[in-house]
Amino acid sequence: MYELGVVEDAIAQIEALPKDALASLAEVRVVLELNPWGGPPLHRRNPDASIRVRTFGQEGQGLVVYLILEDQRRVEILRVTWLD
Repeated sequence: MYELGVVEDAIAQIEALPKDALASLAEVRVVLELNPWGGPPLHRRNPDASIRVRTFGQEGQGLVVYLILEDQRRVEILRVTWLD
């Protein structure tokens, strides 16, 4: 299991999400704690990169960008975007 952290900028982005997005984001957070490497890399040309992405929301309108710190068994959420 990985410890999950959220950088300050992402906290503000999460607080600005619509209420119906929060449950879906909570599901993503659980997945990140269990299997952060399951998300695709931010840049496809670097498949082993530790900066990864996950979509969320009923129609995939949310995006979480996160960094895996494998040596610390830690995941840091860097950015949360919602397109509505």
